[in-house]
Formats: sequence, structure tokens, C-alpha cells
Amino acid sequence: LRTVADHVMQAADVIAEMRWPGLDPNDLQRSAVGRAAAPDLVAARLTEVVANMRGWALAAHLSADAIERVDRQNGDHFRPR
Repeated sequence: LRTVADHVMQAADVIAEMRWPGLDPNDLQRSAVGRAAAPDLVAARLTEVVANMRGWALAAHLSADAIERVDRQNGDHFRPR
């Protein structure tokens, strides 16, 4: 679980560093595309995706820690027969 969480965190870092080229409205005069704020929309959505990925990775690490802690505390109760 920790390994997957580490990979998710690394992927989030890579995505967070991506830069999206902007559109110059002057290059696309009288075009609906020229008025679109697509790069801003993509950047905002990716910020949310990155935050969710980091949140999941943190939760996964905390879960792995809790499972390990419980296993240590209760390991004697569930010995193989």
C-alpha cells in the first residue's frame, strides 16, 4: 500500500509541475476558441486532481500505519494453528 501511495504521490508531483500553454486571443480573432479560457480551466481542474491524489496517498500511508500498528498489538491473538 505504501509503494502504491508513493507512486501516486510522485505522479501528483509530475502533474503539478506541468505547464499548459496559453492561447493568444489575438491569434484567433473572432473565434470562439480565442475567447475560451481552456488553459485556465485545465489548470484549475488539475490542481483539484493533484490535491485529491495527494490526499489519497496520505490516507493510504496513514491506513498502512494503522494496519501495522493493529497487527503488532493483536498479533498474539491470531496465531496460526
